[in-house]
Amino acid sequence: MNFAPKNRVQRSVAAGAVLVMLGVSGCTFTTEQSTTTQYAASDGIVKDFGPVLLRNLLIVGSEDEAAGRIVGTVFNTTDQPVDLSIRADGIETTITVEGDGEFRFEDETEDDATLDGLENNPGSLVDVDFEVDGEEATFQVPVLDGTLEEYRDFVPGGFTPRPSEPAATEEASEGEEAAGGE
Repeated sequence: MNFAPKNRVQRSVAAGAVLVMLGVSGCTFTTEQSTTTQYAASDGIVKDFGPVLLRNLLIVGSEDEAAGRIVGTVFNTTDQPVDLSIRADGIETTITVEGDGEFRFEDETEDDATLDGLENNPGSLVDVDFEVDGEEATFQVPVLDGTLEEYRDFVPGGFTPRPSEPAATEEASEGEEAAGGE
């Protein structure tokens, strides 16, 4: 009878364990961990532009109105006040952000934050031109409606909820039953 040396069996078991671990881990063995990827978790855009930081900037509107309300915050990274010009669809508004300060559109009057005549519907992206200290940039800004509760108060003209899908489905099935369907 011939027996394998004890250390050869241990090496085989260790090699088998390594192969099992590689098989179980699959492609994730060499993939970057998703928790190490930095991103801006927000509904709006997050951009650094000249001396200002645009944070969670978006437009809230409705399909009925031709107006959109800007929502988000602008931070000034300098100790001097800056004027930020915002243009979309030919409509313009200008705000002043104090030195080392912030401008929250949610806290301001509608005159500072409303773009009357905005032609884009919720769910679209609109090209918005920004200008500060002679520097210009265009960013695509999302247009949302009041579907998300946190934006309902900012819909120009107020938010009107759409009829729910289940109710429409129930009406259709009731109509079928009345017509003799199943």
